[in-house]
Amino acid sequence: MLSAQHVETDKLSEKPLSGDLQLLLDQCHASHVRYLDSVHRRGKVLFSEGESARGVYLLRAGRAAVSISSSEGRVITLRMAHAGGVLGLNSVLRSSAYDTTVKAIEPCRTDFIPRADLLELMGTSQAGANAILNLLSHELDELTARTRSLLLPQTASARLAKLLLEWGRQSVRIDRIFTHEEIAQMICSSRETVTRLLASLSRRKIIEVNSDSIHIRDYGTLQKIALT
Repeated sequence: MLSAQHVETDKLSEKPLSGDLQLLLDQCHASHVRYLDSVHRRGKVLFSEGESARGVYLLRAGRAAVSISSSEGRVITLRMAHAGGVLGLNSVLRSSAYDTTVKAIEPCRTDFIPRADLLELMGTSQAGANAILNLLSHELDELTARTRSLLLPQTASARLAKLLLEWGRQSVRIDRIFTHEEIAQMICSSRETVTRLLASLSRRKIIEVNSDSIHIRDYGTLQKIALT
């Protein structure tokens, strides 16, 4: 199991908000729209696929996994939501059930805006409506990019390599916060395959697996594997 990095919930650091998200919050304040500030532990499910879309969550700190599941119980992680993301917006605007499940993969802080209040804001504030539509567009662009990276590589090894490269975009050291099963859900594979592939990459000295991190040692070779 990839051990979780411990984060104190009272030490969660918030990143600067995007222009559209900050504009949305400003319009909420100006229109006296209420929202609930909450802290969620790792593993907490914010909402589940099929539940009535009661509102949106603004992710202020931490990360959350956005997934879907089949009738047979197979789970696929569509994307990782990071601080500054908006969760459940598409479902709320369509007045439908949530179409994904969102689970905190580390302690998170969110602001929750009820559906009725969000829709009222859209009807009374043009600036607020524009910010919401821009946030929705960004969410769909991110989902399209993630789907492309998930489906286009032909092999599980290529999908795993792309995932590691994505995680290592900012640093060659990657904190180990996911289980092999969770990684398998992200690359449409099995836990056994992920275990085997990580071991193979380690033996070939492409990555170095430690108790709390994965270190990319051969970036060029990992990029070549991602293209197979």
